[in-house]
Amino acid sequence: MADLQNTFSWSHSRRGVFETCPRRYYLVYYGSWGGWEPAAPPAVREVWIQKRLTTLPMWIGTLVHEAAEEALNALCRRGRPVQPDALLARTGARAAHQVEDSASGASLRASGKATVFQEHYYREPVEPETWTAAVEEVTRQVLAFLSEPVYRRLLQVPDRLMEVESLEQVDIDGVPVWVKLDALVGDGKGGCVIVDWKTGSAHNSAVIAEQLGVYGLYCQRRYRVPPSRLVAMHVNLRLGTREQHRVDDHTLEATRLAIRDSAAAMRDMLDDPERNLASQARFPMLPEGAPTCRTCPFRRTCGREVYS
Repeated sequence: MADLQNTFSWSHSRRGVFETCPRRYYLVYYGSWGGWEPAAPPAVREVWIQKRLTTLPMWIGTLVHEAAEEALNALCRRGRPVQPDALLARTGARAAHQVEDSASGASLRASGKATVFQEHYYREPVEPETWTAAVEEVTRQVLAFLSEPVYRRLLQVPDRLMEVESLEQVDIDGVPVWVKLDALVGDGKGGCVIVDWKTGSAHNSAVIAEQLGVYGLYCQRRYRVPPSRLVAMHVNLRLGTREQHRVDDHTLEATRLAIRDSAAAMRDMLDDPERNLASQARFPMLPEGAPTCRTCPFRRTCGREVYS
């Protein structure tokens, strides 16, 4: 089997990391590379572990998305809905197993995508009631998904599901762009509906619109769907709200230019853009005292001694 190559690509989440902190961007996409290998240097493996860390809010979102994916795949592949009690039982068992493995340290020793909580890794005290409340919130949001009008409509037209959490790549002006739509649904008239599930309480509508613009550009390029036949919406399962976002010619062109400029800015930081080679010194840390540093998963290895 050929060795994996760290090639350049772009995604909405990658852009978010880059704009949040250049040093964090370097550690996620370059400093952690190869950390999964048994013979990886200890420092690289540690950064790779930190890259995998999750927090309670992130974990809630992951479990809810996994439950939604399971429910939609049941419709897509078998044409019939999941049983709510069985879905909740499987989600609850997965949650308990992940918390136990992370607390015991078993996740740290595992390869692949084992869940490692930032709270456990940094030995941050978390009350038992907090874990209980998190699992209860997962249950509440899964039930909200199952009663959501978008899902109830899909029960009637399961054959219209085109994609469910499928990792896809599309070329945008020479930039490989990765997307993973929560759900893509045909409207029965030659158009598409992009559905994005949200699980938090602090989402920014403008940022979501940018993300859905990327998805719209993907649908236009991959499926040749004109903007007039595209609808994009996000559904917040925590808040019980939904919002539709414009996907027109102007939005798609602005998205294309944003991807071009963002990718160029990322490449400008590299030592060798052609070979996608980077060095940490070219990716500065945030200014001393930046609020995001206090909860950054890389605060032990970013280079700032106060967190060592």
